[in-house]
Amino acid sequence: MAELRVEKLRFQRGEFRLQLDKLSIRPGEKVAILGENGSGKSTLLQLLCGLLHGQGKIYYSERRLHKIPVAERAQLFSLLPQFSEVIFPFSVEEVVLFGRFPHCQGNSFSEEDRKLSEEQLEKLDLLQLRNRQFNQLSGGEKRRVMLARVLNQQAPIIYLDEPNAGLDVRHTLEIFSLLSQREETLIAPVHDINLAERFFNRFLLLKRGTLLADVGHDQLTPKLLSETYDVQVTRGTAAFTFQHR
Repeated sequence: MAELRVEKLRFQRGEFRLQLDKLSIRPGEKVAILGENGSGKSTLLQLLCGLLHGQGKIYYSERRLHKIPVAERAQLFSLLPQFSEVIFPFSVEEVVLFGRFPHCQGNSFSEEDRKLSEEQLEKLDLLQLRNRQFNQLSGGEKRRVMLARVLNQQAPIIYLDEPNAGLDVRHTLEIFSLLSQREETLIAPVHDINLAERFFNRFLLLKRGTLLADVGHDQLTPKLLSETYDVQVTRGTAAFTFQHR
């Protein structure tokens, strides 16, 4: 399992600046990134994956990210971006199987690869869609397929950018429950704060590109959320509620 460590991370694009002085995420943690649109959630994820380049140091188990070959990175972490498209007319089953590519010996998939892909199809409720072309699916169905592909990669760190985007309520709850029980480190920007509070155990709160707080369940208070989102937050018996100030 890989440990993630960040030191003095800096990134600027136009007038937007992101800065993160220090961060360490232990193997197996479930970390939700919270904040308003434009606070830097997706930018941070892309920096951690090497899709964007800033200043500072990013370590995976004491190895600097920029020194890790791209092919090897696929065995350290997997990423579900906000938007996923497949240009060629691949089937659902083929797209999920592609998640095994970092583990392929040569140019062909093994029986073990196909077995693991079958398991992901079942876990993500996709067996009935396996022969459909990916580009013929609804947005929520595509999201589940791409999540299955990401999980099939079996990387120790999983980055999910808005993992429930386009999903209905049933599949959202099923998938978050599944993710929370997995052994991998999970790092995900999440819009639904109550959903994040239910299934994650650590919370990074971003505000205008700055890490406002790094807290656990007990410290995720209405006061802190009010400061993060600039709205009035209260807490009922089962959930946070929000209203304009």
